[in-house]
Amino acid sequence: MVLRKIFRILTNRYVLATLVFLAVIIFFDQFNLSQQIALHREKKAQEIEIQHLQTEIALYKDSLKMVTEDPEGMERIAREKYFMKRDNEVVYKIVNKE
Repeated sequence: MVLRKIFRILTNRYVLATLVFLAVIIFFDQFNLSQQIALHREKKAQEIEIQHLQTEIALYKDSLKMVTEDPEGMERIAREKYFMKRDNEVVYKIVNKE
């Protein structure tokens, strides 16, 4: 008796049309469920990358401000990054083997 009611409900043309529509949308559509999940993951990864790049930009802005406004800061960066020296001094570069 219960199986017969379930069978009658499932063979209703409106229920069948709805089930076919849902199957097409979920599995066979251009933007199916797996595609949506993949796009969501990619979006999250790109948002993390944006956060990382924004922190890098902030660091570079700080160092640019230090270089343009502070002559001692400019000298320090020139010595550390570009190994520049004054005329009367010798600079030794120490490299760790690690």
